[in-house]
Amino acid sequence: MQFLKALIVIMGVMIIAGFAILGVELYKRINDPERRSGAETERAAGPAGKTEEVALGLPAGARLGDPVAVGNRIVFRVTIPDAADRLYVMDPRTGAVAVTVTTGAAAR
Repeated sequence: MQFLKALIVIMGVMIIAGFAILGVELYKRINDPERRSGAETERAAGPAGKTEEVALGLPAGARLGDPVAVGNRIVFRVTIPDAADRLYVMDPRTGAVAVTVTTGAAAR
């Protein structure tokens, strides 16, 4: 009988610990949905002390506006002479341009 009681207590503790671990992991993912593992972060960041260039393909005379951090992205405005302005949404970890929005009148 003592053995059965000990087994029930141990199993109860393991169930509670499992739910606690599950709750902590869900809390972490809710607060940072794009959380990456350590290996992915190191690979995306590249070697230390080395910078990487990202070409936007802007025409001559284009001016970059002030960057604004929005969540885990950077948004900046590009003013192009004789053309509509553009908003670029960039992921700073990879340097990839996620979205380009052209401002002005909608095309019909």
